[in-house]
Amino acid sequence: MLIRQYILFSLLSLAAQVCLSNATAIDAPDDNRLQLLHSRYAAFPVNKRYTDTALQGDGYAFLNDNDRLLDKLKNIYDEGLALQGRSRGLLVIPGDEVALVEQLERAADDKTSFAAGGHFALLTKNKNWIIVGGSEFTGSGRFIYDEDDATRLRFATVVGLFSFGQLQSHMDVSALWTNYLGVNHRFQFDAMPNTHFGITTKIQNISVIERSISVSEYEESKLFDRGRDINNNIQLNADLGIEHYAGPWTLGLQIDDIYQQSMKGVEGTIYQQRSRISSNIIYTNSWTSLQLSADLTPQKGFGELNSRRRYELSTILPVSNRVDIVLGYQWFDSDNDSDLPSAGLRYRLGELLRIDAQFSYAGPREFGGGVSLQLPL
Repeated sequence: MLIRQYILFSLLSLAAQVCLSNATAIDAPDDNRLQLLHSRYAAFPVNKRYTDTALQGDGYAFLNDNDRLLDKLKNIYDEGLALQGRSRGLLVIPGDEVALVEQLERAADDKTSFAAGGHFALLTKNKNWIIVGGSEFTGSGRFIYDEDDATRLRFATVVGLFSFGQLQSHMDVSALWTNYLGVNHRFQFDAMPNTHFGITTKIQNISVIERSISVSEYEESKLFDRGRDINNNIQLNADLGIEHYAGPWTLGLQIDDIYQQSMKGVEGTIYQQRSRISSNIIYTNSWTSLQLSADLTPQKGFGELNSRRRYELSTILPVSNRVDIVLGYQWFDSDNDSDLPSAGLRYRLGELLRIDAQFSYAGPREFGGGVSLQLPL
């Protein structure tokens, strides 16, 4: 089905902002997790000599269908097919349209959203220069009910002829898909030994995606057409990060995309790319760590994608020298996101082997998960 393919598309073709934006990340100043570099650009240790190179990769997916729009669309499609089939057999009578009209009305203005992605990082022999890349997708759809469809359906049952193509109700879909490849460099100044700086320079393609999907196209085999629904924008950009260490405290500041650009979707909707500024405060002692992180500027929306600001409180509880339990709680300044608790496990062996797994759950229709694997080469 088209909507289910939308989710599969985001799961398999793209790779993880939700993994980062919905993931807990508490770390001591000497943590050797390359995954950190996808969100905290100065977090990986500076000037530390490792015996091995290493490769890290992560992936995740997150679904929010609290309005149960996916089920409602399936019911609308099935009821419409049944009505269309009876119409071809001249078996339609006035009143047969009532169930379909009610289902269309129940779905009005309901939304569903999904995100998926993944990243990689390659620690090379020159340890202060790390190759990074990723693919991040987030999309949202809203059902637009055309009230005139009730009249069209009543007339169709009177004359005994109904076709799906007569309905004007549809789903508006907006999505952003970012793919990038870059190099991260961390450094410090002799006069500021407790402060680390990081910069990721990158080339990235931002795909601005818009499509209006009619009810009759629910099971269409192709979700997006590159020439019809997608506008691509290639740019050079950079992310900046600062980490300051003061005893058990770590203070961090990150700026994503210092270059800003205005982009237009195929239906004329403007996406204004903005620099995203976030911060984090970490307290670490011998038995636990606590982290508070916050978006200082909102993540910019586009079309049906709402702007939002994220806040997170998280903690790490050591189980053994190799295994930690990670717990987190996120809340959002947004119209469409619930508060989101999360839990995960972290395993480490040696100086560079790292395995992370996490699951986030706000309800049976709002959940996600992610994994990260880092291996010495």
